[in-house]
Amino acid sequence: MSRSARLSMSRGAALSLVRLISGVIRVKVVALALGVGGVGIFSLAQQVNITAVSVVGLGLAVPIINLGRPSIAAARFADAGQVAGSALAILALNIAVLILAGLIAGPSLMQSYGQSDQWLLWALIAAIILGAAASSFWEGLSYLSDRFDIYTKAGIASALADMVCIAFGAWAYGLRGAVLALPAGPLALFLAYALLLRRDRIAREVLGKLSFSIAQLPHLMTYSAMMFGAGALINVGLTAARAEVVTTTGAAANGYLQTITSLSGYLLSFVTTGFYGHLHAQAAAEGDTPQVRAELKNALRLGLLISFTGCGAAVALADYLIPLFFSGEFRPAAQLMIAYMPGEFCYQALILLMGYQLTVSRRRRYLGWGLGYIGILFAIAMAAIPSTGAWGYVGAHVVASAAMLSIAGFTCRRTGQIDPSLVRLLLGLFGTLVVVSGVLGYGHSHGLARSTALVGLLPFAISGLILAKELLGAFRSSSR
Repeated sequence: MSRSARLSMSRGAALSLVRLISGVIRVKVVALALGVGGVGIFSLAQQVNITAVSVVGLGLAVPIINLGRPSIAAARFADAGQVAGSALAILALNIAVLILAGLIAGPSLMQSYGQSDQWLLWALIAAIILGAAASSFWEGLSYLSDRFDIYTKAGIASALADMVCIAFGAWAYGLRGAVLALPAGPLALFLAYALLLRRDRIAREVLGKLSFSIAQLPHLMTYSAMMFGAGALINVGLTAARAEVVTTTGAAANGYLQTITSLSGYLLSFVTTGFYGHLHAQAAAEGDTPQVRAELKNALRLGLLISFTGCGAAVALADYLIPLFFSGEFRPAAQLMIAYMPGEFCYQALILLMGYQLTVSRRRRYLGWGLGYIGILFAIAMAAIPSTGAWGYVGAHVVASAAMLSIAGFTCRRTGQIDPSLVRLLLGLFGTLVVVSGVLGYGHSHGLARSTALVGLLPFAISGLILAKELLGAFRSSSR
């Protein structure tokens, strides 16, 4: 097992853990301070922030990395500076449009939501600008310099600042304080990147040679359009399916479903953060070479073990995790969780394979597999949800994930990106998860949930110990 793979995955896991813990603390404090109505308005502001950051940033980090890394590998810093500078110009134009839109339409939009305090509007706009600049330009530059350690340090600083400031703002000043604190996390992220990258030799070379080139715009926008289009279509499909659950079954069923998808989202960050951190810079510079495929094998093995351990623990401990993260009234979601997680394991494996295609610029595969997943899920969900409710969504996710993973896995195996040992590992882990989920589902329906959970937890405890040994070993060797 590659030491660099273990180190990157361990750093990614550490960042994800900090985000998980800080996010849980922030949510608890905000909920206690603001109540249901306040949380409803604040969550809307957060959703606007997340959406606007993706629109303003346009996923520019990916083209900065993929187009700039070959130049960095060849020590052509002026060419890399041209890519980064052209991306920065696009970002600056988007920020100018956002500020203009805020001046023209912001006040009336705030009034439509019953808010007359213009400070709230400009706090939100500041959070969007800082978040877009940090997550597109600075993040791209950190990967361009192959400094995943800087990415993780900046992310940890941002998560802690976000937790402390929003929790304090909500507790001390209510909804106004929480919204005014929204820029704190993005500001910490922006400053951490700026301070840490200014010490890096490659980053300084690129920053010193920033320039603008019209010829770079079509290449940058091709990547951005792909990233933005795929993300938008997937979000539209998922939103429509969830809306169907609310319409046909009621808000409570969608609330149970939300517990599952929220926990899955936390888990997915554990799997993907270190994977991208380890592979993206190297693969973007070298392409789909035998050396990069060897690192892919290392990263995939660790990623699959993390996913298997997390999904399995969620299945075995569903009755305990759901009240911990939410409340006791969400306990009926446990059976949905048990059925959902085998599909989630397939989905996370699919995301890893898709991520590799993105790092080596196989854009058609990345786009096709992502749209294939949401197309299958949407078709099955819309047909099944009216008669089965939230179970229809769960079944659609499982079938879509398994189907697209089969297609992606066959393609990668046929083209030599993965070898038979990884296929066997994937099938073995998936089979184990399916069997344990079946046993635990039977235990739930026959009043044997606790006894079957203890037995079912065993394989995931073993894989967790293996992971802990490898990741902690990487941290120790790094500190030495």
